[in-house]
Amino acid sequence: MIFTVPLQPGTTLANVVYLWIASGVAGTPTASGVTQPSATFATFRIDSTPPAGAEEMIVYDSTNTANWNVAGYTAGAAALAGATQILLTAPYVPSTGPSTIIPGSPGTLSICRCYGTWIDVSALTVDGVPMTLTLVAIDNTDPTLIYDLSATPLKNTETGLIIAQRVANLMLVAGQLENVNLDQFVDMVRTDYISGAPAGTTLKYLLTCDEIGAPASLALVSSTTPLVFQPVLFALNTSTIGLTSGGTFDLSKKAVT
Repeated sequence: MIFTVPLQPGTTLANVVYLWIASGVAGTPTASGVTQPSATFATFRIDSTPPAGAEEMIVYDSTNTANWNVAGYTAGAAALAGATQILLTAPYVPSTGPSTIIPGSPGTLSICRCYGTWIDVSALTVDGVPMTLTLVAIDNTDPTLIYDLSATPLKNTETGLIIAQRVANLMLVAGQLENVNLDQFVDMVRTDYISGAPAGTTLKYLLTCDEIGAPASLALVSSTTPLVFQPVLFALNTSTIGLTSGGTFDLSKKAVT
């Protein structure tokens, strides 16, 4: 974490040290990570990682311990600064439909973070239902031909690593997509960052979920009984996510291509 702490005018950088108070005990003084952005002002920048049980940092002049100040550290602020995603909430207002939690974008260009809120064909929110995303190859001349890629070596062109996960087993909890780590999203490799697909095919993800039949926006192939839905296939690339870098993708609204 970065702290900016003022001391008395005339304090020199060479004499500035700090110590952490952790679990009620003062630590060892150190000057590690201390710099002075401007020689005109006795304000010092400290780059330091809080220890376990950190409560506060004290910064002082090693030649004059009466010249000291606290850094203003709080555990709550530290947790907020290190958060990868912050969800701002407002007082609950009843509504007729579910709310979708939109995750933050991943830091890797080749990864797309997929999310969404699903309802079944009766417009009821789905809860506790399994969903599967499978990486497949679609024949360019006959899109009804879908090829299994479980035995095909595929590589992430950004990382140079073999893509091991071809099938993602997910759950729908209160309508929200949820991965095995209980995150309400799943990270998938973008299809335009995958090499090794069979010639004459296009890589897409196949969404299957027996309980919902199809996303709410999916059109019917046939309106006669029994109802038949199109297979839900989608690519994760520049055109579908609208970004040249890694981003987010709402599967429940944009799945069909």
